[in-house]
Amino acid sequence: MDLTPHEKKILELIRKYPKVITDPAIRREIAEKNNLSEKTLRNRIADFKKYGLLGTDKKIVSEKSPKPLVTKSDEINLVAVWYTLIQRKWFIFKITGLFTTIGIIYSVLATPYYKSTISLYPAGEISESSSILGGNFKGVAESFGFGGLGSAPTYNIPDIINSRRLKKDIVLKLWINSLYPNGSNLIKYWEIDKPTWFAPRKWISKLLPSGGFSADSYHKNIETAIGNLGELILVNEEASGLITVSVLMEEPGLASGIANYIAEFVKDFISVEQHREAVKNKAFIYGQRMEAKKELALSEEELTEFRKQHPIALDTPDLQLTRGRLMRNIEENQAVYITLRQQYEISKIEEAKENLLVNILDSAEPAVKKAKPKGTLIVILCIILGGMSGITTTLIRNAVKLEK
Repeated sequence: MDLTPHEKKILELIRKYPKVITDPAIRREIAEKNNLSEKTLRNRIADFKKYGLLGTDKKIVSEKSPKPLVTKSDEINLVAVWYTLIQRKWFIFKITGLFTTIGIIYSVLATPYYKSTISLYPAGEISESSSILGGNFKGVAESFGFGGLGSAPTYNIPDIINSRRLKKDIVLKLWINSLYPNGSNLIKYWEIDKPTWFAPRKWISKLLPSGGFSADSYHKNIETAIGNLGELILVNEEASGLITVSVLMEEPGLASGIANYIAEFVKDFISVEQHREAVKNKAFIYGQRMEAKKELALSEEELTEFRKQHPIALDTPDLQLTRGRLMRNIEENQAVYITLRQQYEISKIEEAKENLLVNILDSAEPAVKKAKPKGTLIVILCIILGGMSGITTTLIRNAVKLEK
């Protein structure tokens, strides 16, 4: 607690003549000698007791002595707490300054990361290659007893983005960057292939049994790079179907390049798979069409042979029933053949056309400022943490001294 010169003078008198605390006569005499009133001296003594500068056992307490923070009634003495913090303010400032310095150093030396984001939106139901072949024809084929046309494949865009195949392609692709202007893969860019001097896990693994198998360094580096990349790709799918993909990298151009590569990969992957499905459907329809053509020809030959052997003039009721059955077979086979021929023409169109299945709403642009670490936030948190640590340490030290 900071005392005024007048208060310091009175405190020195009390320390020099401690009996003024308990003896009114001596207090009056000392006050008169020092141009003070007895009332003023008495009031100052009461104030010093309140501030904790005078002990309850009528002993003078040093200004730097620890003050009890909890009263006898187990209540926190806020005045004593405040006095203790003011008394140790420079210690608190030093701790806060230390934490702040650490935060500033970390913000300056930590590897900066830049974020680029793309937005994707499905152009339609990408679970079906076409509305006709994916749905109607399957129903038609089943109604005529043809099997083999499976359900159209479904594509979940977040699963494609998080696939190992895509990440491996990104890791092994050559990317132009500041370290390698001619391009390098991410293994070389991150220096994963270089030996590390401090590798406790590697040292421990050498002491343990290997289990009889150990992958070579090339594949280990690929797996390490894929794991690192997975932590830098963030995928978010909203209820509306909009999908945003964010990529964090050490360079703005590298982040935007990888993000745009992901968008093109997803678009091309779905397009290729849909085209492959269209080719498969076309081949299936062609096979069924040829089978239907054979069935139609056989039914026509069967009717022709029946007519040769059994002229209409000689028809009996049984022959009329047989003739009707043969004619119905021809009509059914004709209906199947005509349907398959139409579907085959549609399948050729589906194979030839390009379906826009994924829209790239927003392409990635190089970031103009780093995404992390957030220097200002780190420094503010370090200041708060440093202040709390300094205050806590001060109060704990005060409590320990009181116990002694």
